[in-house]
Amino acid sequence: MLYRLLLVSLLGSLGAFAQTAQVDPLTLPTRDTHQNLTIAADPYVTADRYSKAQFGKTSPYEAGIVAINVYFRNDNDAPIRIDPSAILLMISVPRQDHEKLLPLTPEEVANRAILNGNVNLSAPRLPFPGSGSGSGKRKAWEEMTSMLRPLVLSTDVLPPHATTHGFLFFDVDHQFDAIRYSSVYVPDLYFMMDKKALLFFEIDLHAAPSN
Repeated sequence: MLYRLLLVSLLGSLGAFAQTAQVDPLTLPTRDTHQNLTIAADPYVTADRYSKAQFGKTSPYEAGIVAINVYFRNDNDAPIRIDPSAILLMISVPRQDHEKLLPLTPEEVANRAILNGNVNLSAPRLPFPGSGSGSGKRKAWEEMTSMLRPLVLSTDVLPPHATTHGFLFFDVDHQFDAIRYSSVYVPDLYFMMDKKALLFFEIDLHAAPSN
């Protein structure tokens, strides 16, 4: 019991390092709530939402990538484990094949936006020339990744009675209208104290604002 109390106290302190949500997830129309956990999603589907102050000079929107701000509100007395890499964007446009998209890393977003996908991100170093236009692209690539990294949802532990948020990026190939036929699917959640799994969450985006 003492161990558990110390763990909860530590997790509460760690929560201060997560992105603090200024928006209450309960006020967003696109949300799912059960087991005292609320997950909400706010998709950015218009160019004007991608401000330079937040996303930098190169917008993910221009590369056909949608940013979705995902909020987690934990009203339990126990911390919850989150796996951001397992979250999917499920697209179900009528009369089209259904799609399941994994979130992109900041490096992958910059790759599509700056380099048009023509780079092997698994290489030890980015294959930029040492001078000329290549060095300019390298600088732009590094600036974009530096801007995006603090924005991305990276929290893997949600302390009790805490709220956090972060962006997930999905390549929708400029088909932003498809978001109204999409949902954010959040699996692999569990309470850290007893390892009890939570049911999956599915946030239907059809009611998301069109701005």
